[in-house]
Amino acid sequence: MFKRILNQLGFNIAPKYTLHGEFWQQKVFKKSVKDRVVFFKDICASKKVLHFGCTDWPIFEPSYNLHIKLAKVANEIHGFDIDLEGIKNLKKYVDQPYYSELSELDNLEFEICIVPETIEHVDNPAIFLEGLSGINANVFYITAPNCFAKKHIDRNYYNNDYFIEVVHPDHNCWYSPYTLKNQIEKYSKLKVTEVFLLEDDTMVCCKAIKKE
Repeated sequence: MFKRILNQLGFNIAPKYTLHGEFWQQKVFKKSVKDRVVFFKDICASKKVLHFGCTDWPIFEPSYNLHIKLAKVANEIHGFDIDLEGIKNLKKYVDQPYYSELSELDNLEFEICIVPETIEHVDNPAIFLEGLSGINANVFYITAPNCFAKKHIDRNYYNNDYFIEVVHPDHNCWYSPYTLKNQIEKYSKLKVTEVFLLEDDTMVCCKAIKKE
């Protein structure tokens, strides 16, 4: 009844996306998960895991490091990072295999490959995703910060002649549920099967498998 009255008065209460043609409307079904660490522990439990970006460069805190947490639940956990000094440091806490070149993974098999908060740091996402999809893993989980999370939008500052963005200084781009899924499927041999929003929707996570 209330909507009908507003429409009769000339108020447009339709969602703003409907003002744009279907060509511009990208619908992505998603599931929300509150705790990022619990999510990764659940999917990695008792599995042989490959973890990309395992060192948390340039800010390493053992009590926060995801690789250390996952080592307690995974059957095996292998780490991949180009940060050689960080790998040397991480070995003090998790003494399992580490790699820094994709060629080192050629003859290895993994049940799960996780790539948390890494893709936004790489110089060329297309080359990165193409190489990633060549890894012999049953399933991939790739995450990135969600540009449309209310928390991320609200913490920025707008002025007449400048803008303050609260962001890791090494990030090269932001992602959304659609653009992360789109890049994965456009530039790799992977197909996204599920999309999750983690940590109060601040992080996009795409679950993907090899295309048939």
